[in-house]
Amino acid sequence: MMAMLLAMLSFLVPVSAAAVPAAPAEAAAEIVPAGRAISLQEAYERALGVSEDLAQRSETAAEAWARVDELWSAVQPRLSFKASEFVQDSSSSRDKPELKFTVRQPLFTGLKEFLALRAGKAKGAVAELDLLRAKDLLYLDVARAYLDLLGLHRELGIRAALVDITEDRIRELKDREKIGRSRKSEVLAAESQLAGLIADLEQAKRRELDGQEALRFLTGLSERLVPAPLELSPAGDIDGCITSSRGRGDVEARRRDLEAARDTTEMSRRSRWPVASFDGSYYLKRPETQKDIMWDLTLSAELPLYQGMQTVAQVRQGQARERSAAAALSASLRRAATEVRTAHSDLRAGAAVVAALEKAVELAEANAKAQTEDYRLGLVTNLDVLGALNTLQQARLRLESGRVDLLLSRFRLGVAAGLPGGLKAGEARR
Repeated sequence: MMAMLLAMLSFLVPVSAAAVPAAPAEAAAEIVPAGRAISLQEAYERALGVSEDLAQRSETAAEAWARVDELWSAVQPRLSFKASEFVQDSSSSRDKPELKFTVRQPLFTGLKEFLALRAGKAKGAVAELDLLRAKDLLYLDVARAYLDLLGLHRELGIRAALVDITEDRIRELKDREKIGRSRKSEVLAAESQLAGLIADLEQAKRRELDGQEALRFLTGLSERLVPAPLELSPAGDIDGCITSSRGRGDVEARRRDLEAARDTTEMSRRSRWPVASFDGSYYLKRPETQKDIMWDLTLSAELPLYQGMQTVAQVRQGQARERSAAAALSASLRRAATEVRTAHSDLRAGAAVVAALEKAVELAEANAKAQTEDYRLGLVTNLDVLGALNTLQQARLRLESGRVDLLLSRFRLGVAAGLPGGLKAGEARR
C-alpha cells in the first residue's frame, strides 16, 4: 500500500525510481478510472468541430465576405430588359408600347466604390480575425477543462491510496488491541480519520464527474475520458511574448477596424466630388412616332454644390468612428501586454511554488518513512504514522494542484501571446 501511495507523485516531473518504489500495474489500473484516452490536441480539434460559437462566427465572416462581393457589383455595368405600355385618352393614339434593353455604367464617382470595397474587405478580415481569436480562447477553455480532469484523476489516486493505507492500519490496530498493545481510543481515532478520508474521496469522485461533463461538453464526446499526461514546454522571454501579442487576432482586428473607419470617412469627403455615368438603350419595339429610333446613348455628369451640410456631418461622424477605433486598438494593445505580463509572472511564481512543494513532498516522504521505522521500534504510535501519511497526502495534493496551475499559466501565456500553448503560428489554428 505504501508503494501505491508513493506512485501517485509522477505527473509533470517524475519522481526518482530510487526514492519512490514503483506501483504494480494492477494497482495503477484500480486507481486510474477506465475510459477513452484522449490527448489535448485531439480534445482541441474535436472542440473546433462542435463549437456553436465558432460556427456562428464563421457564418458572420462568410456574410462579411459576401457583402464585399455586393460592394464590387457597384462598379460593374447593369443590364436589364424593360417593357412598358403607355395608354392615354387620345383619339390619335391610345397606346404606346415599348420594349428595350438598357445598360448603365458608372464612369466616375470619386472612387467611393473602391473605398467602400476596401473597407468591406477590412471588415471581412475583422470577422476572420475575431474567429481566430475565438479559437485561441477555445484552446484555453479546453486546456483548462483537460487539466482539471487530469488533476482530479491524480487526486483520486492519492486519496484512494491513503484510504487503503488507513484501512490496513486500522486492521493492524485492532489486532494489537486484542492482545492489549493498543488502546481502544487509538482504534476509534483511526476509524474517525478513515471516515473523513472516505468523505474526501467521495467528494473528489463527484468533482471528477463534473470535470468529465465539462470536457465532454467541449469535445462533443459521450464516453468517459482519461486525459494523457502533459509536459511543460519552455516559455520564452517576456519581451518576445509581448511582441508576439501585438499581432494576435483581436489586436489585428482592431487595426482593420481603424483602417475601415478611415476609408469610410474618406468616402464621406468624396461626396463633394463630381460623378459621371453612361446610359444606353436598345429598342425592340417603340411607338409609331419613334419606331425609326432603335438606340440612344446618354453621358451625364453631376457636381454636387450644396447638400444641406450632409457631407460635413458625415465626415464628422466618420472622424468620431476613427477616434473610437484608435482608442479600441490602443486598449487592445495594452490589454494584450498586460495579459502577457500577468501570465508570465504567474508562470514564474508557479514554478517557484512547485519547486518548494516538491521539496515539501520529499521531506514528508522522509518523515513518513522515519515514522514507520520508529513505529516498528515502538518509539511512536500508529496514530503518529497515520498523521505523517496524512501530511504526505496533503503535500502531494498541493503539489498536484500547483503543477496543474503551472501548466495552465503556461497555456495562458501562449494564448496571451497569440500562440496557443506555445505552438507555432498556424499549427493549432484551423
